[in-house]
Amino acid sequence: MLANAIFIIITTLAILALAVGVLFSVMVSRRSVSDWQTHLTQVTKQLKDGDHAEDEQPVIRPKRASLATVIDEESREGSAYLTAEEIPSLDQLRSRTTGTDD
Repeated sequence: MLANAIFIIITTLAILALAVGVLFSVMVSRRSVSDWQTHLTQVTKQLKDGDHAEDEQPVIRPKRASLATVIDEESREGSAYLTAEEIPSLDQLRSRTTGTDD
């Protein structure tokens, strides 16, 4: 019985170590370690100083509406499927998206 508990504990620790290793490798592949240190230092400083990004966001107030009102205002007649004319072309899609690939 003790051997089973030890096996479960060791297996759990090995899986956690593997998960931490995968997360670390993904983080380092996105940014170098020195960039992460700089980023974390800046975030820690902002949190200590009280500069929260949420404070700069405008307050969004919800608007109450009934389901019937929303359906009347936002619905349109016809099929829910797009027609061939409504589907954007590949060039239109490319012009609407902003790629982050460098």
